[in-house]
Amino acid sequence: MMRTVFAASLGLLISTLPGHAALPPQYQRLAEIRAILDDSGVAQLFDVAHPIDKIEYVSPDLYRVSSGTCSMDVAIAPDPAWKPKPNWVGPRHFIVVPGKLVCK
Repeated sequence: MMRTVFAASLGLLISTLPGHAALPPQYQRLAEIRAILDDSGVAQLFDVAHPIDKIEYVSPDLYRVSSGTCSMDVAIAPDPAWKPKPNWVGPRHFIVVPGKLVCK
């Protein structure tokens, strides 16, 4: 239920932005965090037994996902399948690249 409400709210928010403009940084970061949560590689490692406690912004295009004593660095990379038209301006197209899960 909360996921549906959040997705609908995000969709409504994004639809109010001009189509030709890039997302403001706070909305781009929100899109990146949502993509991390939706990524199957991340979801397989952070399951019901190891729920995500924290997603930390480390540096541009790098987040740290944590659960208890385990953490994983997750990179945001340009989507290689996306081919923009010349002079295209708009939201960034990216993919999530999960790193190795490290437990202490």
